[in-house]
Formats: sequence, structure tokens, C-alpha cells
Amino acid sequence: MKRLLFSFLFVFSLSVGSAVAQREAKVNDEYVLELSDESDLTFKQAKQRCIELAKAKAIRKEFGEMITSDVIESNTEGAGKSSGTYFWENTVAQARGDWLDDLRQPEVNVEYADGKLIFTAKVWGLAREIIQARTELQWELLRKGSSDGPKGSTVSYGRGNNKYYYTRFSNGQLPEFTNGERVYLKFRAPSSGYVAVYLIEAADKTSCLLPYPASTDGRVEVVGGRDYLFFDKRLDSLSPFYNMETNRQSEDNQIVLIYSPHPFNKCNDVSKDALHPNTLNTHDFQKWLLNIQRHDREMVVNKRWIRILNPDAEK
Repeated sequence: MKRLLFSFLFVFSLSVGSAVAQREAKVNDEYVLELSDESDLTFKQAKQRCIELAKAKAIRKEFGEMITSDVIESNTEGAGKSSGTYFWENTVAQARGDWLDDLRQPEVNVEYADGKLIFTAKVWGLAREIIQARTELQWELLRKGSSDGPKGSTVSYGRGNNKYYYTRFSNGQLPEFTNGERVYLKFRAPSSGYVAVYLIEAADKTSCLLPYPASTDGRVEVVGGRDYLFFDKRLDSLSPFYNMETNRQSEDNQIVLIYSPHPFNKCNDVSKDALHPNTLNTHDFQKWLLNIQRHDREMVVNKRWIRILNPDAEK
């Protein structure tokens, strides 16, 4: 099937150094996304893409664009021109600001004309200007791998009999997991601080992946310049194995990674047991996240789409 192609600039970054006053502003804009009949995006996925691209446009209009950016020319979607298939929410990071909250629910109008679905999204929100220099935050999602994997696609962690192998995703590729497959996260910060990881699921539920369910500290401290491999019980007895699961044929979730040089506590979620992540509804999670961002000017939040495929699900 022929795929609809897009391109965009994105930045994976975090804020470090001394605090600087950052302006907040109410922003709004709209974005038009056209999909041909041959596009492999679902209706729901295209609607969400259009909303996020409208947010990126609104931030750029108010604050401008980041000077430093990387160009991904494959397997991505972005601001209206063609170069790939997939979209990462980090499109908002190419603008010189962060999207903090929706002030009104986004409005999406859909029309069909000339063999295309035309999505028009309007957004209203609160954004915060980025005026500090930012350094790269190195993190990537991984799946289970082996020592004989293709050159350049294999990551190892540990030593001797405790050395394990993981497979990385190609640059610019939307991470895809088959139903029940485990996810791992490799992370390094340029300076010491604190990190948390959440998973926003399709059913209005957010799960806390890090800190782990068995942790009572409410925060995870990391040392600058040190590599970490999270979500592998073989390396950390407190860590559960996280299996990506869906009862649908395809489901898009979001990984939310939060970093700050300052201590912060996890949100007030609900615990099941030591084997399952704590959860809360997504609305309460977004309220908590907005609140801690407002109190911590150096906190940076990165969001990344993942896709879970279940070929055995009923159509």
C-alpha cells in the first residue's frame, strides 16, 4: 500500500543550568491535514496527528522556532510536506516553547473531497517559552534482542554472564511492538537529576512505569553521564517486565519521560501490586504534570508515540 508522506523537524532535549524567567502565553491556531485513500493511518490516528500539528503551529506562531534541530526524513509526519509515514509528538519541541495545557477541547472538522479526507483541527492552549540553552537528552526505547543481531541495531548492557542484548529501532522509525512484547528504555542525562516515566494508554488510563511499583521513594535519582537500562528485572530486582498489550489490531500509546535537576515526587496514583504499574486516569495525570511543570522551570517533558500491533485481534 502506498503511504502518505510528511516531514518535520524535531528536537530531543532537556533544560539544564540556572533558572531563567520563561514567559507563558495563551495560544491558538489551526492545521489542515489531507489524507488520500491510500494512506495507512486510521481515522483516529489522523485526527490526533492533526491536533498535535496544530499545537506545534500555535507555539511557533507565538514563540518562533528552536535554532538547533535535527531533520528526520523517513518514517515521520510533520508540518505539511512529504518525507515519511509516522508522527512523533515531539513536533511541539521544534517550536521555541512547550505545550502545557488545553484551555479548550480541540475541535476537528472532517470533510471528504477529491478522493481525500481533509482534517481541520483548531486548538487553544497554554504554552511556555523556552529561552534557555538546551542539551540533548539521550534516551531510546528498545525491544529484546540477541548477540547475533544486525550490526548497528543491537545494544548490550551488563557484563559477563549478566550481559543482555536489546534491539533498537531505526532512526525516525515509530517504535512498534507486537502484542505481549516487552519494552525497555535506555537513558542518559548530561547532569545529575531525577527521572520518571509514564505510559498514556488509549483507554483514558495512565500507568507509572518509573518509579517501579515496589519503590516507596516516589522518585528515581540518576547520575549525569551514566547509562541506565530500565524495565529489565534481570538487571534490577525491583523492576517488573513491562509487556505492551492491546485487544485491538492496532493501538497508539505515548511514553512520557520527565526529567529535572530538582527532586519531584510521582503523582498520586493507585497501586495494584508489585507486578503491575500504578495507574490513574489521564485527566488527573495531565493536571499533575501541568502543576509540577509550573513550579519547576527547568523540568523538561518528552513524549514519544509507540504502536502496539495485535494480528490476532478481531477485526
